[in-house]
Amino acid sequence: MTEHRTAAQALRAAEVVILGAGPAGLAAARLLNQRGLAPRVLERDASQHARSQGGSLDLAGQGGQLALREMGLSREFEALARPLGQRLCLMDPDGTVRVDVDEAAGEYRPEIDRVQLRQLLIDALPPETITWGAEVSDVTPLANGRHRVRLADGRRLDADLVIAADGIRSRARPLVTTEQPAYSGITFIHADVRNPGPGSFVVRHTGEGALHVLGDDRAILAQRAADRSVRVYFAVRTAEDPARVQGEHFGDPTPVRERLRETFAGWSPDLLNVLDELDGDFAYWPLYGMPAHQQWHQHSGITLLGDAAHVMPPFGGEGVNMALLDAVELVHALFSPEHATVDEAITAFERRMLDRMTGVILDTGAAGELLLNPAGTAPLLAHFAAAQARR
Repeated sequence: MTEHRTAAQALRAAEVVILGAGPAGLAAARLLNQRGLAPRVLERDASQHARSQGGSLDLAGQGGQLALREMGLSREFEALARPLGQRLCLMDPDGTVRVDVDEAAGEYRPEIDRVQLRQLLIDALPPETITWGAEVSDVTPLANGRHRVRLADGRRLDADLVIAADGIRSRARPLVTTEQPAYSGITFIHADVRNPGPGSFVVRHTGEGALHVLGDDRAILAQRAADRSVRVYFAVRTAEDPARVQGEHFGDPTPVRERLRETFAGWSPDLLNVLDELDGDFAYWPLYGMPAHQQWHQHSGITLLGDAAHVMPPFGGEGVNMALLDAVELVHALFSPEHATVDEAITAFERRMLDRMTGVILDTGAAGELLLNPAGTAPLLAHFAAAQARR
């Protein structure tokens, strides 16, 4: 009688390499580690403190919170989570407050800083799991579904399974799909208020949550962080700057401030005074997205998670939730007794993930239209009213 072999059994003797130590990659590593595997995570950052990890994240009950429960990290999350971060102040460019609401009255989606979430996940792994300063230069198919991962410093690793969670510029994506992220038409420039002046208008209206000031395809979006700083995003519909890359910091803040004053000319001086409160470390952040309907070609021994698979603008706050859910669903598929091989499990996971992401990507695009609209706050106010009427 032939023994029924499963994907989980094949994994026991497999070399698993995860590209990227962001939320998706770290979650996948934790979930695999809980099941007795010792995946290796390759991260290009020199250390966990090498760069800023961005702003605050809200975790949904059936997204990020579900994943943390699966990882046995709910208690650690609740110790860091900020339910008051669900507060939202919506304002017109002249400084008129249109809505000031605690969104916790609806779905419970507490905030956590991205750096805190990353640290929580790092602390849940054996120290030897992550190799820092490991910049992937390319991923090459070998025989029998295996892959060779080459690093920029000349090192190379061979893997039976590559889980690529290495973000928007994933080195593994070409092995899975010809689809590429496209510029959304919206660019953020952001900086932080670390030492606000007395009575700071933007800081006061941000409170413990967020401030959205919307007007004529432009927006000022502010968000409180756990360290009490406030991150401020200046959002505009504009052509992409081919001379800059996402995440690049501007060397001289003076022309950036001048350009933003011109871009937001006519807005309340109370709002624009925040330009003098920012610490000057401005970063360029164009927003990209993958198509809602993707075509992936046949592949073996490799898959994509998170932004590597379905990067999208942050409107709606679903990016990290979907990335963490990807990790959960992948590991569930790999350890499901119904899948005889790793590739069969990956195929099932990818089919479900791509189907799930279609609606999320479309909803995210619709949310972006509400926030950056020629009519300013009016479309979002109408959306709030319609949602209230349905309750």
